[in-house]
Amino acid sequence: MSIDTVISIGWDVLKSVVAPTKRQFGYVIYSKRHAQDLQEEVEELANEVDRVHNVAEEARNNLRNVYGRVTEWHASAEKALKEARDLLRDFQEASKTCCYGTLPDPKCRYQFSRKAKDKIEVIQRLTQKCREFKELNDISSSNPAPGNVAALTPSKRESKDVVQLATVTASASFASTSNKVRDNDVFESRASIIRDIMAALADNNHSVVGIYGMGGVGKSTLLGEVERRIRKEKSFDWVAKADVSENEDIKRIQGEIADGLGLTEIKNKETISGRAGLLHKRLENDEHKMLENEEKAKKKVLIILDNLWKGLDLKSVGIPCGHDNKVIGCKLLLTSRFQHILRREMGCDRDFCLEELKDEEAKRLFERTVGNKVHDDPFKSLVDEAVHRCAGLAFLIIAMANIFKDANFPEWKDVLRQIEKSTNRGISERINEMLQLSYDRFKGEDGKEVKLLLRLCVVYGVPKPSLENLVRYSVGSRLFQEDTSMEEVRDRMSSLVQTLKASSLLLKDDEDVDGFKIHDLVRGFVASVASRDDPLLVLKDNDKSVLELPKDKLKSCTAICFAYVNMKELPKELDCPEMRIFLLFTNNESLKVPNSYFNSMKKLMVLHLSQVCLTHSPSPFQFLENLHTLCLDSCSLDDVAMIGKLKGLHILSFVNSKIQRLPKEIGQLVELRLLDLNHCSRLEIIEPGVLGSLMKLEELYIENSFDRWNAMEQTPPTNAKLIELNNLKNLCTLHVSILDPNRLLEDLNVEKLTKYKIQIGDAREWPNHKGSSTLQVKLDPISNILEKGFIQTFLGKTSDLFLDGSNGIEQSICKLSQEGFPKLKHLHVENSPSIHYVLQSPSHTDFKTLESLLLKNLINLEKICNYSISSKSFSALKVIRVESCDKMEILFPSSLLRKLPQLEEVRAVKCNLVREIVEVDDCGKVEFRNLHVLELRDLPNTKNFFTTRTAPSSTSNDQVGTLVAFFNEQQVLMPSLESLTMARLPNLEDLWTDESPLELSNLQFLKLYSCKSLSKVINSRSLIKLHKLHTLEVEDCISVQEIFDLDGLGAGANIETLSALNAIYIIQLPSLRCIWNKNPCGIVRFHNLKYLKVWHCTNLRFLFLPSMVQSLAQLRELYVCYCMNMEAIIMEEEGLRIETSKTLAFPMLTKLYLTWLRSLSCFSHRKCTLEAWDEDHVKSCSIVLFNQEVSD
Repeated sequence: MSIDTVISIGWDVLKSVVAPTKRQFGYVIYSKRHAQDLQEEVEELANEVDRVHNVAEEARNNLRNVYGRVTEWHASAEKALKEARDLLRDFQEASKTCCYGTLPDPKCRYQFSRKAKDKIEVIQRLTQKCREFKELNDISSSNPAPGNVAALTPSKRESKDVVQLATVTASASFASTSNKVRDNDVFESRASIIRDIMAALADNNHSVVGIYGMGGVGKSTLLGEVERRIRKEKSFDWVAKADVSENEDIKRIQGEIADGLGLTEIKNKETISGRAGLLHKRLENDEHKMLENEEKAKKKVLIILDNLWKGLDLKSVGIPCGHDNKVIGCKLLLTSRFQHILRREMGCDRDFCLEELKDEEAKRLFERTVGNKVHDDPFKSLVDEAVHRCAGLAFLIIAMANIFKDANFPEWKDVLRQIEKSTNRGISERINEMLQLSYDRFKGEDGKEVKLLLRLCVVYGVPKPSLENLVRYSVGSRLFQEDTSMEEVRDRMSSLVQTLKASSLLLKDDEDVDGFKIHDLVRGFVASVASRDDPLLVLKDNDKSVLELPKDKLKSCTAICFAYVNMKELPKELDCPEMRIFLLFTNNESLKVPNSYFNSMKKLMVLHLSQVCLTHSPSPFQFLENLHTLCLDSCSLDDVAMIGKLKGLHILSFVNSKIQRLPKEIGQLVELRLLDLNHCSRLEIIEPGVLGSLMKLEELYIENSFDRWNAMEQTPPTNAKLIELNNLKNLCTLHVSILDPNRLLEDLNVEKLTKYKIQIGDAREWPNHKGSSTLQVKLDPISNILEKGFIQTFLGKTSDLFLDGSNGIEQSICKLSQEGFPKLKHLHVENSPSIHYVLQSPSHTDFKTLESLLLKNLINLEKICNYSISSKSFSALKVIRVESCDKMEILFPSSLLRKLPQLEEVRAVKCNLVREIVEVDDCGKVEFRNLHVLELRDLPNTKNFFTTRTAPSSTSNDQVGTLVAFFNEQQVLMPSLESLTMARLPNLEDLWTDESPLELSNLQFLKLYSCKSLSKVINSRSLIKLHKLHTLEVEDCISVQEIFDLDGLGAGANIETLSALNAIYIIQLPSLRCIWNKNPCGIVRFHNLKYLKVWHCTNLRFLFLPSMVQSLAQLRELYVCYCMNMEAIIMEEEGLRIETSKTLAFPMLTKLYLTWLRSLSCFSHRKCTLEAWDEDHVKSCSIVLFNQEVSD
């Protein structure tokens, strides 16, 4: 054997020995690196788990079947995360044990590194697998699974074994109240009833709670305040509200409830029975949700039904109920004028009578509405008399105050004289007299238009009339001159609505800024007054059949509305020769309209049919020569061609109807000014030439409907072409989808369009913005869509712009438009790798009208702007959201910061390189005076909120041992901040310093999630400022040792702090030693705390000190789970004896949930032993957890 061979063999042997030895030493030497790598993988997988969980929740809300592979992946990911977190925690603890943490423990580091390496590989595989679950269709199918739908919820929110579950009926009286007006404008007498209602809803023995009282007393207003508080306090997981009204529109009620439950799939169900079935399954799903072999706390659902005139059949709506119409599985909150409706027909468990306002409250409401003039002579001498005449009815008080607001003194006296005449005739007469006074104030031509609009609102027959339908009715009934354009009519109608709102004859809709309502009292009054000259008839469900009405009444009737009257069939014909307006809305989809039904109505001008069946031989419309408005919404039509004979039509609507073809006969409607084909999902063919023949068309709506346009060169054409729109010289409003961008024309004439909603490319959903000019484009890197002339015209006048993808050319958004964006208000850009800047020099764009800016997945975006901008640029910006922009390092450079005076909301999410949010000049200050919402999430390199741009210094880096607060020093000012969310900020060590001037007095919501370096949450200085803090959530912050740092506040400070705190959620804090680091008695009062949930806090030994319990009188729900070292819920620390009541009372506690508390020996004791009980012992001895010290 040669020496070379020996050397070769020896080298191989050496390598085989050294390599493994080196690897073993590597496990010891690089253990911290392994820990860091593992933590990074844990955070990435946790992000994906949350994302999949959110998508699965959306699927569950819509009764979709979550795939088994997703459920399995989710369970594996949760298990891997828990094991990895436990491994990291054990390593952290073990590192402190060797020589008091001064020397490393080689054995510990070796074992940890080997396990960490294996765990990293497992997590990486799970993260890679998750890439398959991108969207809703990737994790679920649209067909509901039989039985229950699987829900994906992180295991930290679940519990397998319940140690103790106690439900206590709430029964507590509230303190007496005075008749003063609270800061939020709720009178104290109303506030008392609100508190009673809230307590009744919290009582598990009550499933139906009701409010009753006479019309005009303020039931709906009170209900709105209750709803607002419920949502703010999060006392229910889901809150849905529907206005029932005198004529029940079941389909609308279902839709409003579905909206509140996030059940978007209901729009795909056309029949009422189908929608009811879907809604029933959704609510049953919340009632019976189960995970595989794992029980989950049921989600609480509240359904609010306002304005019941009779018993509502819950089964027909889809609300689970028994044979006696008693709701099952959720709670109902109802209002009605009649107590017997609530009790006998709806099974109300607790009802409250809302009475008139007390004298002092009525006076204050009147004074607040009229204004300061009530305090001036001679007006103040009449205030008491005016208020007295209103009998405490809020509706009357506001109506009178609106009359007096702009009236002079003689007018005040005249109005009071007229009201005095009706004082002795009862409250109904007094109400009508007041309404008559408001009604009579409208005079001349303008007054005539106002009264006609009010009459249309009454004829409509619903509590929330649609302004768009009223516009269409007004055009058909010739309310305005014939040559008035559609846009002018719409503007005029909006103006008239505002006039009626100002007089209180119409009411604002709190749920819709542009909406309005008409009160029952007003509707009844106007119906009686308007019928004197033009008889109208609005049938109610409890009225006699239309055939039983006097024939002379039908013959003279000029307007009639069947507003969701329960009819099984229609008579063959109605003898109504004077009929001008006929409205028929039904809940019976099978209701057929006889061919001869309208034969006598030759003067008919407006016809609106909803959810009926129409046959074609012969046409039921054959004699309607004067018909100007025809709305066929959600109807089934055998033949659309028959409508082509109605040559006088100005308005034609097929919204949501089951039509497949728009035939050539429709092209004969040459007088047509508006054509609405929105939501006709089955419409596949618009015959060539039809649209181009409608020469007078002003408005065309084809949204979520037809999108199969023929190409220009296609011959012979089989469908409509976009070029036909060039023939429509009057077209000013266009809503249209263009699936294939190749169908676009170079010379499409869009200059005349003033309102439009254009969708180009395969965009899945229409934007939610209600802007008048919206453009949504799915860009293709090889396409030149944005360079087309008409697109450039759109960009120059668009208010809402949505761009998805990239044209692969421009590096800045500002250069996409040749004219700039002079009218742009909302800009949303995503998935565009070519974009580096929003604003780049040189540019003629300043975005001076821009209000919201959303940037998502722009992987090469470096800055919002790359130069010092003008004072006008972004001056109107209110909202900015930046997500997944991985090249950005600073969100707001110094050149931009001071140009944002209107900024209200800032959200920065998943931007890996962002170091600071704001960069300021040397000695500069950061001021966001109007900022209400700040969310910073998944920013791994962010250390501070701002940095000062100074010259480099050798001592500026790596200040070891110095704790730098996120909102550091005295240079961050946010006086209006209400919501602060900070999640997955690994470098966040401290939120604020003691000197921080953040002005936290308006902060209401604070959430901290997965900030691994954070050690404490609220210090003593900040505590003093948090007067309005309502909700505090701290989750998965592994280093947090205390929530409230009370050092610096003396025990006798008696400072009113945290008085508004309603809910505290503390989850997954393994290092938490205490919630407060000293006895808060006399310092912090939790008088409003209702919900406290503590999960997975393994080092926490107790929750409360005995002296604290007296301030927890409002506590209603207490959850404590997976706190393995929890010895007692209430414990007195050694050496700290404070005199307290012998009995510790929780008078409002309704839910107590204690689970997986292995060390729990009792609920309360003065001195707890250190003996740890096993699980079986705790379960078997749970009855002795409560001793004589604790009272419910």
